[in-house]
Amino acid sequence: MDNLVTTINWILNDFCKSECEYCPISLRGGAEPPETKNYLRIIDSLIESYQTKQTRYIKWVLNGGEPLDIDDIAMLLKACKTERSSITLHTNGGRLWVDWWAIEPYVDHLNLTFHYWQNPALIKYITQTFKNKNKNFKITSPIRHDHFKEDLDRVLELEDSIELLVQKTLLYKESDPSAGMYDYKITDLKSLDFYNNSKEQREKILERDRQRALDALNPPPAPPTPSVQQKIYFQETTWDERYKATYNAQPVYAGQLCNAGVEYLNIGAQGWVSGSNCNNQPLGNIWHDGWKPPTGPQICTMIACVNGSDQQITKFPKTT
Repeated sequence: MDNLVTTINWILNDFCKSECEYCPISLRGGAEPPETKNYLRIIDSLIESYQTKQTRYIKWVLNGGEPLDIDDIAMLLKACKTERSSITLHTNGGRLWVDWWAIEPYVDHLNLTFHYWQNPALIKYITQTFKNKNKNFKITSPIRHDHFKEDLDRVLELEDSIELLVQKTLLYKESDPSAGMYDYKITDLKSLDFYNNSKEQREKILERDRQRALDALNPPPAPPTPSVQQKIYFQETTWDERYKATYNAQPVYAGQLCNAGVEYLNIGAQGWVSGSNCNNQPLGNIWHDGWKPPTGPQICTMIACVNGSDQQITKFPKTT
């Protein structure tokens, strides 16, 4: 792969036909996406700027809303796919098997979300397709707090049928971890953490617990699992305390040059652009006339660099 790489994280739309009740309106209640020709114009502009002029490799990361609810999604994927690019697609898999005949050839990495309404047979088909092509993919599944056993059983059944571990995820209010998780029971959180281990690891944990019971009539309680620790943390801290703790623990690059917009470009569902998750310097809107991608670094003005992917962007001193 080229030494110079640009990651373009593009939320293609904020529209989704599935309308899961735990998904905020901001992520699924938007208007119909722009016309295909407008997407294609922006894709051409990005390829010309980053690949042709700056000779950079492009890592496309395409998300939504739901990308498969764009009628011509296969055409957009084809336009993004060049010899010097890769495509990561985040999707719920849609509802039509035939879509994947057109989509799969252009997707290098698949992040598939298995929702409660999804047909397991379609997930199995997509999984087998990517296995047969030796392509990277992973499956995650949100577990609802008020349908915990139902959702967990459904995922475990899928795991058995595809012989693959599915990552089971918690749900947060407004999809924002800082707002806290939904009201999960402690026992359910422990169960979720347990079943996020492989079958081999689960057996080791059960054997460890059996041994503890044999070693003492009143064995010390096992330490809280990660999800339980998270629940306790949110119960015992305020938003302000969490905010301060986050910033105090992170590196500071204020005054330095940051390759935001050069190495990383974030495009929101409404077209607003930033070169980093912190949005240190807004970069306009792709749907506005004359918009062009940035070609140089920007000066960091943030208190601290709190986002993991932002910390990976090259920083260097400003020269006079």
